[in-house]
Amino acid sequence: MTQLSSVTQFLDSLLDPQKYQDASLNGLQVETKNREIKKVCFAVDAGLTVIEEAIQQEADLLVVHHGLFWGECQAIRGALGQKIHLLMQHGCSLYASHLPLDGNMEVGNAAEIARFLSLSQVTPFCEYKGATIGASGTAPRELSFSSLLEKLATIPGASLPFLQLMFGNNERCSRIAIVTGSGAFALPVAVQEGFDLFISGEPKHEVFHMAQELQANALFIGHYASETFGVRAVAERIEQTLELKTGFIDIPSGI
Repeated sequence: MTQLSSVTQFLDSLLDPQKYQDASLNGLQVETKNREIKKVCFAVDAGLTVIEEAIQQEADLLVVHHGLFWGECQAIRGALGQKIHLLMQHGCSLYASHLPLDGNMEVGNAAEIARFLSLSQVTPFCEYKGATIGASGTAPRELSFSSLLEKLATIPGASLPFLQLMFGNNERCSRIAIVTGSGAFALPVAVQEGFDLFISGEPKHEVFHMAQELQANALFIGHYASETFGVRAVAERIEQTLELKTGFIDIPSGI
């Protein structure tokens, strides 16, 4: 039987939350009386339906990318109170990892997308408050945008059709930069560093003119879809290292 403290220590060591300045309260957010972990569920969001499914799957721990606490003192009432009550009542603790799971080069969202696209020379990209939150790499050969789109369209939960802002040379691409989630702010960094394509999850309205004026290529595959990679990779590590049962709760937002 694996103790909750052992699992959280493993996650903290892997993800290094202290390295990041983040609005999210990264780490163990909800600790229940159940200290013996037999099954860990993983999800992108700590939504009510996600928590209910984790309980249905008899999870002792739920690990998410978007947790419940975001830098402010919150009253435990309403939907938040309901979610915490369910977790406590059913002995399912909650661990969250936001920016650490975006920027981690072993299991992070951006690095995992780079490997999914078979990029080589995968390196950290886009420094944010002292730590990098993205990844970049080089295609093994000049990759056509059409073949890249076909590959990305196979991502579970992908928001199709993708928003494509192609104002640069859009026939082939070699160097690709990635910041998952709501990463449109990093487009100028990608252009400045000479990347052919910038990939993120959810766009902002102003990114259209930004891409046009920078003569840049930007592709947005959906916030949710871009951030399933990290939790899946961590689940695999947990299975291999701690030999625990895991489950992925897939509830796409369509955003």
